[in-house]
Amino acid sequence: MPHFDFALVLLATFSLASALGAEKDSRPNLLFFFPDTLRAESFNSYGNTVPNVTPNFDRFAKSGTRFEQAHVMHTQCSPSRATMMTGRYMHVLGHRTQIHLIRAYEENYWRLLKESGYHVQWYGKNDALSATAFNLSVSAWEQDIGYDSGSNAFKFNESGYWSMLFTGGTSEGNDTAHSGDLRAVKKAVEFMQNSPPEPFAIFLPTRGAHPPYGTPQGFQNLWSEDEVKNHVKLRPWNLSNKPKYHSEKIGIRHYRNLTGLSEDTMYKIQKSYLEMIHYTDYTFGVLLDGLESSDVLDRTAVFVSSDHGDFAGDFGLVEKWPGGADDVLTRVPMAIRVPGGKRGVVSEAPVQTADIMETMLQLASVKNDFVRFAESLLPTVLHGEDGDHSRFVYSEGGFLFHSELFPGGSDHVPNNPQGLYWPRAQEEMSDDGKGSPKWVMVRNLTAKLVYRPEGYGISELYDLVKDPRELQNVIYDDRYATLRQELKEHLMGWLVKTGDVPPLRNDPRSCPKFPSPITQSTCSNLLQPDPSHDESGYRNADFLKINGIPNHEIKHGDKAFV
Repeated sequence: MPHFDFALVLLATFSLASALGAEKDSRPNLLFFFPDTLRAESFNSYGNTVPNVTPNFDRFAKSGTRFEQAHVMHTQCSPSRATMMTGRYMHVLGHRTQIHLIRAYEENYWRLLKESGYHVQWYGKNDALSATAFNLSVSAWEQDIGYDSGSNAFKFNESGYWSMLFTGGTSEGNDTAHSGDLRAVKKAVEFMQNSPPEPFAIFLPTRGAHPPYGTPQGFQNLWSEDEVKNHVKLRPWNLSNKPKYHSEKIGIRHYRNLTGLSEDTMYKIQKSYLEMIHYTDYTFGVLLDGLESSDVLDRTAVFVSSDHGDFAGDFGLVEKWPGGADDVLTRVPMAIRVPGGKRGVVSEAPVQTADIMETMLQLASVKNDFVRFAESLLPTVLHGEDGDHSRFVYSEGGFLFHSELFPGGSDHVPNNPQGLYWPRAQEEMSDDGKGSPKWVMVRNLTAKLVYRPEGYGISELYDLVKDPRELQNVIYDDRYATLRQELKEHLMGWLVKTGDVPPLRNDPRSCPKFPSPITQSTCSNLLQPDPSHDESGYRNADFLKINGIPNHEIKHGDKAFV
């Protein structure tokens, strides 16, 4: 099939208003459903044989393109979102913790969409943008998130208290009063069904399957534990040649006091995790039904993915780990459907979550010179092309500096031994901050290298053809010496090519005219800052606050900066 510029495709598809002489933006709407903590292999369309876990996602994937090998660029919530929304890796911008978010001087895809004329509507958690960047990037938002998981299944000081296993909620899953995730979805549906401003971009970052493990009433005990065992084979724990977070004595199991738990308990965790995915799939079905009964269906592109996966009992571990690059953490579901696109496509080529937003930008016909490292997936979703099977994808995480971890770990959690994240903080801060050391990962379809510098833990190498479940770390196997060296050299090239990049918006080199000193400056030729420059004064509330200018004097649209 011949290739055309996508602008021509849009023109052919959405040109009626222009033909009638009306001035209307005919670019497609963008709907992005982005639940937390979904790993790909737990979905039926990715091979899970537990019946009826993800019927709505599977139905949607058949109407567009499903990506078999989609990977995140970090395995923790905020850094993963920051890398996805900027198209830049963590080592470029330093978004290494949960509390250092995208700043106003950093470019991000939502801001580019908003500045190009899109109405950006946000329902759910933030975990990505600073307050100033949020005002610059989002038109309107509501923070509805979460649902009833019940209470801890264990008492404090019992083995299992920090396993994240809960009893399950007592509220019904279809009750919006007790389910922020469902409430967010229904608000998005209401928005789409009531003459929304177009083009719009809706972002739905819901709780998804984020621990603690537990679902509302009506979504519990969908399968027996024996049924789950018959369909899911959990990866064994305490394997040799694994990094220390896998260790029974000094890793996650030790710090979370999981060593006394049986394999049966790990299957209970897996069962509950699958029920949470099923509940998330239910909310996605509500969203799809609402879109399909709206007037914007035929001009709305839909995207689905997640920020990272979950151990969910595999390796005897729970939750995620910022020091871990296991496939159960990096590999996430991803599906896209665009107006006029191919149906029933399954792409095997490796992709990254930032590719979603690069695809959005191309759909929106936004051209911008800011440096980013994502690739548009339009050739695949429009024409069914499978992409580059030799492509490498990357991820990174871990910590090195005292300020990243002390006090309270990467989340800076309260020093409360009864808190669910207290043991993770203790592990991160152990060994003078080397408890979760820095790592970088490179992966293609056949091999994967996770590199940790000497003195910072064990590196990992997996032959994904022979060992797709990553049970045999062959980093010290001489038979893989050539592959190990090739991947190390590839990582070096990647770090050089994707290293520091300057902001797109420039700064005046002269001294500013305001706010101080008010008296004659030693600088000559003082220039009034250009309003188009992000750090020059007008558009950065952080700058205004630091320099004593009341933020109520500066507004963006109809919202004052906060």
